[in-house]
Amino acid sequence: MRIALTFNQRRGDCSPDDESQAEFDTLDAIATIARLVASLGHHVTPIDVTGSIPALVDRLTKLAPDVVLNLAEGERGAFREAFYPALFEQLGLPYTGSAPATLAVCLEKALAKRVVASARVRVPRGELVRDADALCDLPGPLIVKPNSEGSSKGITRASVIDDPACLRDRVRTLLARYPGGVLVEEFVVGIDVAVGWVDGLGLLPAIWYRYDDPDPLAIYDYARKHVHPDCVENVVPAPLGEDVTRRLEDAARRAFGALGVRGYGRADFRITPEGDVVFLEMNPLPSLTLATGHDELYVAAARTGTSVRGLLAAILEAVPRCDATEPVPLPRSA
Repeated sequence: MRIALTFNQRRGDCSPDDESQAEFDTLDAIATIARLVASLGHHVTPIDVTGSIPALVDRLTKLAPDVVLNLAEGERGAFREAFYPALFEQLGLPYTGSAPATLAVCLEKALAKRVVASARVRVPRGELVRDADALCDLPGPLIVKPNSEGSSKGITRASVIDDPACLRDRVRTLLARYPGGVLVEEFVVGIDVAVGWVDGLGLLPAIWYRYDDPDPLAIYDYARKHVHPDCVENVVPAPLGEDVTRRLEDAARRAFGALGVRGYGRADFRITPEGDVVFLEMNPLPSLTLATGHDELYVAAARTGTSVRGLLAAILEAVPRCDATEPVPLPRSA
């Protein structure tokens, strides 16, 4: 097939602690993915979508790809991840991953949690705040995070509030950076785990993001994800025990189905010391790079005997099953 590999290029000397391009890809990372996909027998053309939309439309029209392997995160706004798939649909181009509606809902964390809660999955109690002065009194500890961001942007140790007197100041600080709103939620004590899903492969073994920190309020924050990824180990399968693993898989299956995730995705949870499963967020466009700290889908797939090339092949093979006119199937277990 002729495949257009669409992405946003990370530019300049962007340091790891610069959030502005945290979701973008380096040319080396894209070249690696392009080589892997080409090794499957396809002709791959990488396309940086950043910049002129008319120029992008012109290039896609001339290329006329059979499939768009879409890694583009978008540049601004709560609809940024959904924009390019919506454009591909208007151009009549099949593409990998979820539909624009799913991408838009999942980037709005408060809305995604309401959808998942309706599928009888536990989510943290909390509220969406756009005015710090209108904030209700909530029992702590709490966590404050941007409502419409991914990749842990805006999330640091300071996001965890155990002193109610500090809450409004933290909310004001985040609202100044993210005026679209912030989530103020109960802090769920526990460990960070995730469950990936790929159409054709099913649910992948659970991933535990293990990091050494005795603080019960420690989190898998932006620094651990992007600045010091070597300090985090992706442990697969997560050592949760049979009962907790079963309930985690059930919660993941419900979350993927309720949000209509297609092709592939990753659901993030916290597991409490009592073994309760709490949904945090859905990433319907998880990273496919092989960089340390961003390769958890490959690590999880490897435990099922699926190679890196095999996972990419499954994502591409799922595209014909992602016709927007067809009902979205509930994810299958591995």
